[in-house]
Amino acid sequence: MKKSITLLLTTTLSLSLMADANIPIDKNKMKAKIAKVAGEPSPFNKNENFPKDYFLIPKNLPYAIGLVLHHPQSSTLGLSKEQIETLVKMKKEKKPNIIKEAKEIKALELKLLELLEKNEGNQKSVSKEMSELVKTIAKKKENLTIQHLQCVIDVQNILTKEQREKVSIYANPKVKK
Repeated sequence: MKKSITLLLTTTLSLSLMADANIPIDKNKMKAKIAKVAGEPSPFNKNENFPKDYFLIPKNLPYAIGLVLHHPQSSTLGLSKEQIETLVKMKKEKKPNIIKEAKEIKALELKLLELLEKNEGNQKSVSKEMSELVKTIAKKKENLTIQHLQCVIDVQNILTKEQREKVSIYANPKVKK
């Protein structure tokens, strides 16, 4: 009897830990929270995808933690308790810095826009201040993208080969394996 109860409790705890990480997120609530953090978008970027738009390569790299923890098919991965704990810890550690850096980049881009709007045809070429802002933005986007690449590598190293293959299949449904 004790063995059955222990087994039942262990199984329930394991399943609940795995379920927590694989529960689909309330996307509207998440979007509202991110929109609040992001602040007002530029008048030229009403459809801002914050913070993703502020990576140097915003569209062609996977957002690995999201694919592994929150994709509708992520529950098929069979993540262990240790994998889930590691991934959740990674997310908690990395996300605040990504948000902070994306906000810095956005502020610099808006400052560049402000300089451009102030110009109103009063100068013949890009000012030194504008040029320096572009270089700063480029460097910050480069650094943020390197962090993104490292995150993808870290997630790959947590997953087994079979789990990586499953992610690849559900993340790229057009690709036949």
